[in-house]
Amino acid sequence: MRQGRAIWAILLLAAILALGFPGFVAIAAGVEVGLAVANLGATSQARVAAEFEKVASSKGWTVITTNAAGSWSTFTSQMENLVSRRVRAIVVAMADLPSIQPAIDSALRANIPVVAIDSGYVPGIVVNITMNNFVAGAKVAQYLVDRLGGEGNVILFKFQQHFGTRQRGKIMDTVLTEYPRIKVLAQHELPPVGFVQDAQAAMENFLARYGDRIDAVFAPWDDPAAAITQAITAAGYKRDSMFVVGIDGTRQAYDMIRAGTPFVATVAQPFEAYADEAVRVVEELVVHGKTKEQVTGGVPTIYLDAPLITPANVPR
Repeated sequence: MRQGRAIWAILLLAAILALGFPGFVAIAAGVEVGLAVANLGATSQARVAAEFEKVASSKGWTVITTNAAGSWSTFTSQMENLVSRRVRAIVVAMADLPSIQPAIDSALRANIPVVAIDSGYVPGIVVNITMNNFVAGAKVAQYLVDRLGGEGNVILFKFQQHFGTRQRGKIMDTVLTEYPRIKVLAQHELPPVGFVQDAQAAMENFLARYGDRIDAVFAPWDDPAAAITQAITAAGYKRDSMFVVGIDGTRQAYDMIRAGTPFVATVAQPFEAYADEAVRVVEELVVHGKTKEQVTGGVPTIYLDAPLITPANVPR
């Protein structure tokens, strides 16, 4: 009797595997996931990748991480390779989704779900996991104008190739429309590669051109903000005469804020939480076989909170 039951169980198992029941196959065979990152040279993206790899690996998954190093053509090619490899899911981090649409379409044709981290949304993506970048931009923009007392001269650094930094810059522009006594001396567009060196060189040029007429600088994320701060410090300026705001909440930003440098504010993105949420979404879809609507609640974006960090509350 027991032998008959064992044979029946084996036959049932074989039938389930043959039918390709998604949840069971994933549990039995393990999960191979692609993690496509725009540029691991950015601190934020390196944090996301490290956390995703750690959490996914703890579940017994295999993670294939790619680094496009700031090139969207490379990103597309790397995603196409992941599709060809038939990974169970692809997570894209800090991508410009319209620039990689062909690869997203390829993944869809192959029935491979694509989950985005801080990359915006286009049709075909399961969900984007991020903070509200309009809100983050408003937080640092309002802090900047409040610290200026509504009067002064500013330099604006922008980056249009990422939805989040683009939104932050737009909000900075919008907030300034309410403060006619704040003048924009100059703007600078950062490149996708070499942005740290570019930011420092550009700030050195602005300092040579405008000197102490500059009161504040807006940077769309912390890595260039730190480089801008270094240029200002090297030129002999202190926090009380010129200051910088950024967004991300990197360890370097916190250190500079605590040290009393001209870097005075950032918004702390929960990068590790983004990665944790991406693992959860992939697990629900691939391992447990849930639908997109069940996992996301039918919305295109999952927003996580991101607080404003200043000298008053910088973590120790």
